[in-house]
Amino acid sequence: MANQKLPAITLSGLGGSQTDSSSSHDPLLHPELYDGVALRRILAHVVDMFIISAILFVPWLIATFVLVVSIGLIALPMALGSVILIVLYDVLTIGGPASATPGMRLMGLKVIAWSGARPDNLQALLMSALFWVISSWSILPLVVALLNPRWRCAHDYLSGTVVVRRIGA
Repeated sequence: MANQKLPAITLSGLGGSQTDSSSSHDPLLHPELYDGVALRRILAHVVDMFIISAILFVPWLIATFVLVVSIGLIALPMALGSVILIVLYDVLTIGGPASATPGMRLMGLKVIAWSGARPDNLQALLMSALFWVISSWSILPLVVALLNPRWRCAHDYLSGTVVVRRIGA
């Protein structure tokens, strides 16, 4: 199951076949895909924030000096550059061949599209942008994750993705 495409998820009455593929992401039929996903996602996020902080440390150190010298004129480009770097980090890693950020890989997770395929860069961009927008003003992503058996956050639903355990890798 490591590099194999999971079957597509189909919903009754919305088209598609109602064979075994309709339950490929069913936590009752495949609990191994979701065992410990919530805690692993939190730990993966912490690892990714440490990696991003390490990447941004030297540029922020230099930018802080320039910020003082420029009397704050570089603050907006500094903040915008950081946001762009964080989103690019997510897009290039989630949309890449591993379908996971380094933190997710360390925690044994991967992101898959609702169809069972690997997410593309556009879907990874949507997932990342929605995460940062939604989580910057509410705890909605976490609340939604607690209310469903697949531990999907709000940005997962909106981007058509699901985070599962990387079984057999």
